[in-house]
Amino acid sequence: MATTRFATVVRIAAVLTVAGLAAGCGKKEPAETAGEQSAAEVVITSPVGFVWKWEGTQTPVERITPANPSDYTLEFLPDTTVVAKIDCNRGHGKYQMEGKSILIGPLATTRMACPPGSLDAQFAQQLDAARVIFFRGDTLYMDLFADSGTMRFSQLAEPQDT
Repeated sequence: MATTRFATVVRIAAVLTVAGLAAGCGKKEPAETAGEQSAAEVVITSPVGFVWKWEGTQTPVERITPANPSDYTLEFLPDTTVVAKIDCNRGHGKYQMEGKSILIGPLATTRMACPPGSLDAQFAQQLDAARVIFFRGDTLYMDLFADSGTMRFSQLAEPQDT
């Protein structure tokens, strides 16, 4: 009798396990209607096709934040050219990407003297030090050489002349 009761308990446990697994494997219906996509579902795998504004850089010792992020922009073109707005200066050069690895420059830039408080030199220096590129949602990040910081960029709503 104990063996029969044990076999019954094992069968019930097996049925409950299979039912639980089947319930977890059901198809989830999307919350949005066809054609809509939530911000959490945005997946960007390349910087090409967007103009990126610099939101700031987090280093091991400080956070650098431009007063006007749209004064510092990058546009990666399909022909491996990068166009930059570096506060009051403009620049262009080449970039190389292989997987998550990136190299930018050297950039040929205008050499106007930007107003006091400009982050033009820091921005240009950090672009030169960029080594790893990655995305989280619609935000672009670039890790700098030797763990010296991470630059963060968001998309400009409208492309600007560079």
